[in-house]
Amino acid sequence: MYLMEWPGGSWQATAWGVAFLIGAYLAAFWLALVFWTARDARQRTGSFAAQMAAALLVLSLFLPGLFIYLMVRPRRTLAQRYAQMLEEEALRLELDREVACPACSRRIRDDYLVCPACLTELKQACGSCTRPLANAWRVCPYCMAERTPEPLPAPAPAFRPEAVPVAPPTAVVGAISPDVSGLAS
Repeated sequence: MYLMEWPGGSWQATAWGVAFLIGAYLAAFWLALVFWTARDARQRTGSFAAQMAAALLVLSLFLPGLFIYLMVRPRRTLAQRYAQMLEEEALRLELDREVACPACSRRIRDDYLVCPACLTELKQACGSCTRPLANAWRVCPYCMAERTPEPLPAPAPAFRPEAVPVAPPTAVVGAISPDVSGLAS
């Protein structure tokens, strides 16, 4: 008879104890899911009503409510959406930083000395550190070297009508006019 007895008392008392432990575990798991859902909803939406609806959904339906919430919740958190917005803004600023070549209108970077497409000179290099200098700068901002002024190109000679050699009028007329002496006779 000793082998047939339940350890620790009757089997009904053990079943009630095990049922209580399983129930307590499920209740704790249920509440943990409700708190997790509320916290997750707070990270994904700024709407207090949506946060409360998500928590009440899991509170009232337990696991089916959790699956419904997981299907309808926003894909990204507010922090992820903010980071994506910052990344897009940084890309937009990077694109705005690029300028167009004045000759061929292709996109070039601000630090180019020459347009790689049409070879138009965009900026001049510093004589000391060879970094690109804007045309308006008198001093290199990188090495503080003074910019040497470029020699101006020699002016084209002005057109002066008196400087053009002119042939005497008779030579011009004789060279241009046909021989009419044979016609008169």
